[in-house]
Amino acid sequence: MIDLTNMTVRDIALAAPATTRIFEEYKIDFCCGGRKGLTEACILVGADENEVSLKLAALLVGPQPTYDPARLALTDLVNYIVDKHHEFSRSEMLRLTGLMEKVVWKHGEKHPTLFELKVQFAALTGDLVGHMRKEEMILFPYIQDLVRAKARSLMPLVPVFGTVSHPVKMMQFEHEEAGSILQRMRDLTDDYAIPDAACPSFKALYAGLDELEKDLHQHIHLENNVLFPLAIELERSVFAIER
Repeated sequence: MIDLTNMTVRDIALAAPATTRIFEEYKIDFCCGGRKGLTEACILVGADENEVSLKLAALLVGPQPTYDPARLALTDLVNYIVDKHHEFSRSEMLRLTGLMEKVVWKHGEKHPTLFELKVQFAALTGDLVGHMRKEEMILFPYIQDLVRAKARSLMPLVPVFGTVSHPVKMMQFEHEEAGSILQRMRDLTDDYAIPDAACPSFKALYAGLDELEKDLHQHIHLENNVLFPLAIELERSVFAIER
């Protein structure tokens, strides 16, 4: 079994991806804020560390999933992120935008926080659309170029952004911004608590927003904690210099 002593939340999630379900349950950040130890992470969210540790230990003694995208080759990981997470985000944001309009129109007068929720969701979707486009058109193709250059022992062209660390830092900053918006949305909805006598559309909206947030956590975790560090290391290897 994995020894949790002196491991960061990020390291636990990487070693055993199934643990992210428990981190989600206690609202423990394992993507943008994952470099904290379990004790500090629990204190930040007001969780009982002993309780969390017991749940983690119980999960870790069982069989672990055989498929782990964090173990994919770099090219396959890029494709996985685009095909699974980017496509899911796009389709869900489109679906939830229409559902949001319907719910706000029908229930906004009785639940005025819905108007601010709509504003925050619009900010999230606007940010994510541009963010994913930059990754797919600039950062990810460069990472793929690095993989090909390494395989063929070639020297790739130096990109206009100088080094992969520059767009990586920008993407990480934008991840943090998205995380802040997601937290504001969760605060506004009291952790997506369904109001009494809520209609099916209201329930579907909150369920969809909750699912989108969980997928974004996995998405950001794979980029921040797996893809980006590997890309930085690969670039250093290809150019054989400290950049």
